[in-house]
Amino acid sequence: MDITGQLTQLGLSTQQAKVYLACLQLGEASVLNIARYSNLKRPSVYLLLDDLQKHGLVTKSQRQGKTSYQAESPTTLIKHLEQQRGIAQTILPSLQALYNVDPEKPNIKIAEGIDGVRTVYSTIFDYLQAHPTEELLIFGALKDAAYYFESEVLDHFYATIGQARNPIRELGNNDPETRKYFKTSQQMNPNHTIRYIQPADGAFRQSDNMLFGNTLVLFSVKEKIFATSIQSSSIADTYRTLFNMAWRGGKKL
Repeated sequence: MDITGQLTQLGLSTQQAKVYLACLQLGEASVLNIARYSNLKRPSVYLLLDDLQKHGLVTKSQRQGKTSYQAESPTTLIKHLEQQRGIAQTILPSLQALYNVDPEKPNIKIAEGIDGVRTVYSTIFDYLQAHPTEELLIFGALKDAAYYFESEVLDHFYATIGQARNPIRELGNNDPETRKYFKTSQQMNPNHTIRYIQPADGAFRQSDNMLFGNTLVLFSVKEKIFATSIQSSSIADTYRTLFNMAWRGGKKL
């Protein structure tokens, strides 16, 4: 029977379990003896004994200037679990308020840095591959994305989009970088349709945005890169409506 492993299932760390078992078997003992019996370093054992004291599993006593420790009855474990249960019940209402399962409440996630962007891209790829007829909407500043994102990240993204063959509509700025990209994008995916926004309507700046299913992803393409994913059917529908309005006013390639 792996008692140490079972104690970890009750909430103790492996080292805490070793020290607790040592105390049970040694009876009243010094830190040095407990460290030797548990095969742990003495400085670590001091800290572990303090933790076990807080849990009420070990008591400390001093006699003739010497400090010793002794395990409490194993029935204390039940009391410890009951205390944990009581704490959990106390904070449960607050945790439920934070738990994001309300279908009307947006599920918002933020990923930072290039690695975070890669993860978000992978999520988009997985979704598109699982929904080959789902339309992907893209709008943003390709020039800024190309400047701040690693080229391999963008190359991987566009290659995967081409392999997916999903219908794509994209709105971008009318600048040299975007026009160059637009000329090759349809070769990668013939279902990729592109339009420019009119100068009178402004320009996309330092952002790249993607909309698919019930998810809107906002990429901040600045020196500090991050992606905000918002999962909400109502927000997705609203942005899809705004995209369609801008699309009708866009300039065809």
